[in-house]
Amino acid sequence: MKRKTIWRIRGRAIASLALGGAMVTSLCLLLPESAAQGAGSSSFIPAATAAAFKEITGLTALSAPATMAQLGSRVAQYVATPKSILEKTPVTVKATKGKKIALLICGVPVCAEFGQAATQAAHLLGWKVIDIPLGTDPQQFTDAYNTAIQDKPNMVVGSGLPRSFFNSQLLQLQKMKIPVIEWSSGITPVPGHIWVTADNPLYQAAGIMMAEYLSYYSNLKAQVLELSSVQYTMSSLFVNTLNQYGPSICPTCKFTLEEEPVTDIGSAGPIAVAYVQNNPGTNYVVCSYADLCQGVGEALKVAGFGSVKVITRDSGTLNFENMQLGLESAAMPLPIYETGYQIIDLAQRIFNHQSTANTRLSPEQIVTTMSNPNSTTIGADPNFKTHYKKLWKLIK
Repeated sequence: MKRKTIWRIRGRAIASLALGGAMVTSLCLLLPESAAQGAGSSSFIPAATAAAFKEITGLTALSAPATMAQLGSRVAQYVATPKSILEKTPVTVKATKGKKIALLICGVPVCAEFGQAATQAAHLLGWKVIDIPLGTDPQQFTDAYNTAIQDKPNMVVGSGLPRSFFNSQLLQLQKMKIPVIEWSSGITPVPGHIWVTADNPLYQAAGIMMAEYLSYYSNLKAQVLELSSVQYTMSSLFVNTLNQYGPSICPTCKFTLEEEPVTDIGSAGPIAVAYVQNNPGTNYVVCSYADLCQGVGEALKVAGFGSVKVITRDSGTLNFENMQLGLESAAMPLPIYETGYQIIDLAQRIFNHQSTANTRLSPEQIVTTMSNPNSTTIGADPNFKTHYKKLWKLIK
């Protein structure tokens, strides 16, 4: 287990790292705001991160400690239901029936929901879907991509993992001229071979939004435990952006990161309880990968810490049920059913040799109320299916 705490005191950044019970603390001066801005950013974050945030939200990231007045209208936008998808251009020609798509489904519950949505969207086009379990360890990752190669599909769709686990398999698919889509993975696109979506810019924007949300609803007094897994690149990107931006806009807030293996899913409750016992001012637990929070809300409640709010990123049905039960406070889902349609939309545009510029991003929402945990439109444009069917020329 690795713990990292980041906060600001009088213009200084302090990072504490605990490994195996030993604590190592480093102290360094922050760059002046003018220096950060001179690096091409108008905020406390790199220019590329600020640009991603603006592209998704239409807002400019903050460049000075926040006030409650500043945050109020911004956070109101984050919790509002999205009104549209970002892609507006129809496909040039209707999909050719009979395409075979290999979906590599990761080994956590939210990926199963994605698979259901992508399969539903593909079937609308007359495409066949091959489900291949991706597993949870490096050998299983490799085996899954080898299975896809043997099946010789028209396209392979993978998710969530860095290229190093299956680099040789991606090179083999490139030789076979089989296009690959990687979503929520952080893999670098390869023109004509690998396309990406729901990746770096989306998770960077989410980190900024979450930092502002926590700052606002804590009245600039957020004391946050973050649970994350280094195995999932996008989870790390989200929490690292949160840790970089959060202490800068809220010098009176504290963010502590504990990194857990993905095998700890369902067993993080005692970790959260122990942390809160040792840090009684804690008011939030944020899981950068939602499945890590399974059991956390219940454990906190049983231990007498029910006032600590649990928030998840990449949330799924179990998290939505926990919200309805009062065990979790909010969710920032990748709108997983909309994402399934979004990736099938991207596949069509790849086959048609169309621009894919607007298929990488989607609107983001921090969901704070839950009436139906089984809804397929949580965090999404409620009419996304109709919009995509029109773009695909299936309906007028």
